[in-house]
Amino acid sequence: MSKQKLEEFIIQLSEDSELKQSYIENPMAVMQKIGLEEPEIKAIMSGDKRQISAMLGQDAELVITGIIHLVKK
Repeated sequence: MSKQKLEEFIIQLSEDSELKQSYIENPMAVMQKIGLEEPEIKAIMSGDKRQISAMLGQDAELVITGIIHLVKK
């Protein structure tokens, strides 16, 4: 697992409208293309804040809600 890669993905997702749209349409494909590992993808897709927080550390709460919101659309 790469905390840095996960953080970079979340930042990209918040800044890049094309990536965000692609993510909304097919989150699995986008996360795989970015290079997230299976445990990271499963945690995000589950919407489990505890799992995602554990992967991101202290700054997690700032980004989790946005990611989960996109997944649940």
